[in-house]
Amino acid sequence: MLSKPSVWRYFDYWLLAAVILLTGYGILMIRSAVTGAPAFEALPGQQVLWTFVGLAILIFVAAIDYRYLTSVHWYIYAGVLVSLILVAVAGQLGNEARRWIQITPTLRIQPSEFGRILLTITFAQFLASRQHLMNRFSNTLLTLLYIGVPIVLIFVQPDLGMSILFVVIWFVMIWLAGLPLSHFAVLAAVGILGVGLLYPFLADYQKDRVTTFLNPEEASEDDVFNIEQAEISIGSGGLWGKGYLQGTQSQLGFLRVQHTDFIFSMLTEEMGLMFGSLIVVVLLGFILWRILRAALLSQDLTGKLIVTGIAAILFFQTFVSIGMNVRLLPVTGLTLPFVSYGGSSLVTLFLAIGLVQSVLMRQRKQDFG
Repeated sequence: MLSKPSVWRYFDYWLLAAVILLTGYGILMIRSAVTGAPAFEALPGQQVLWTFVGLAILIFVAAIDYRYLTSVHWYIYAGVLVSLILVAVAGQLGNEARRWIQITPTLRIQPSEFGRILLTITFAQFLASRQHLMNRFSNTLLTLLYIGVPIVLIFVQPDLGMSILFVVIWFVMIWLAGLPLSHFAVLAAVGILGVGLLYPFLADYQKDRVTTFLNPEEASEDDVFNIEQAEISIGSGGLWGKGYLQGTQSQLGFLRVQHTDFIFSMLTEEMGLMFGSLIVVVLLGFILWRILRAALLSQDLTGKLIVTGIAAILFFQTFVSIGMNVRLLPVTGLTLPFVSYGGSSLVTLFLAIGLVQSVLMRQRKQDFG
């Protein structure tokens, strides 16, 4: 089941190094974010543990030929659906949402985090096997049904940010697979109509986030408080920052959920533009470049689609996370890749990099089989 040793010559050590550097930087920022909060003191250590678990998964997945995974794509897809149904039936409720499955008293997982990565495997094989049908609108509708089932299960948790991320995965992968532009035009019109129809079904706190973003003057003081604190954090950081563990908004507790959703604001305040936000953006950009390089080198459509889907996930999460910190986008539950705290998020991102390495290591036809 394991790959031939010769394929390891294509392993991208630059990509691995960038991922480790960014994760390590994130752990340092998480430590600063939870300083003075006894209830969260264990989080940096937990993130270190998840990093080692993620590294082990990365190496293991890279060693496996990704085509073994695509050959059982229906089983993986079924597993994703079952886990999401289990969340709806017996998931743990937290922050007005039911998104987690409790494994032990101290361990819980978020299936949608795993689902976003596993779906790139299953959807890539689904599209590759039906590439000859791309010009048929009935096939396009079938792809929507394929992605729509998990989206509905995630939307009712409720998790709007993750639901939109799944739509982005569908869009990027089916575009690369060759969907006609005429199909996009029809679906765009239907999508605009759908947004209006779905709005009444959003949770109250989700509606508040949208209205706060569109009309902050009419929002309550509590709704805009954290957004304003994020802006103050970023603006006061300047070029060089206030220093590690020296942020006023972060260390004095004005900025909430600064170890997850608003970690970009926190690190910019303490480390500034040069040693904070710029470093994070450059490392994430480098990681995306190495991932897209793997997609370009792959001679297999399925592999190319998997890697492109992973690139779409990282780009979208980065764009949304930074966008909501600088008030360009409404607040969502999407975190900053490799930087924000979260076991499920971090492990699944390492899993994604392992998939990229698996595709890259088997880029040549003579390495197949």
